[in-house]
Amino acid sequence: MSVQINKINENTYAIENLEDTQIVYELCELFNIKVRINNNLVIISDVTNIESFNKWRTNLPHPKIDYIDAENVYQCFATTSLYLEKLKLQFSHLSADNIIVINGTIFIPTNTTDLYPIRNGQITINHPYSQDNPYLSLELKGNDAIPYTVSFKCFYSSLGLLIYDLLIGLEETDYQKGILVLYMTKLYWILYYSLLGDTEERFIVGL
Repeated sequence: MSVQINKINENTYAIENLEDTQIVYELCELFNIKVRINNNLVIISDVTNIESFNKWRTNLPHPKIDYIDAENVYQCFATTSLYLEKLKLQFSHLSADNIIVINGTIFIPTNTTDLYPIRNGQITINHPYSQDNPYLSLELKGNDAIPYTVSFKCFYSSLGLLIYDLLIGLEETDYQKGILVLYMTKLYWILYYSLLGDTEERFIVGL
């Protein structure tokens, strides 16, 4: 189920249909967003706009984002990922249907049913997920086994696919070939290490 964003007044929004309000609250706090929990709602204040990822993308001035914006999107999700890993948690993947965008620059994943504890470097996925998700982690594509145990670094490929799509486009399915247009840039190495076939070789590249 996708989250619902309701505008309360000019600068305040309520986020509904969340499985875990506490995690979303903490992720907002991570980016210094004014936030509180009211019953099963996350209330976000003092912001100019909150919209879904899909609406944000539809409203982009161009079909693809530029290099600087791609770095910002990556930085948001990388910050979230490293924070969760300190708590021994990680998402199995990202979903365009479950990301909110705050002020056009802060990206908060809300698919908390896909957030799992890390044990011995692995997560065990026990919730179904859609194979139609273009940002599904590489290890999950074609898998139909539940529960399924995999390296927590599977998330890095999902993040890499999201950035790759926004910047280059998923039409080129040979990802290592597609990123050659970025060669010798930091984003090249970000995507290179995110999309490696061996999960143990993947890592978050600092900006």
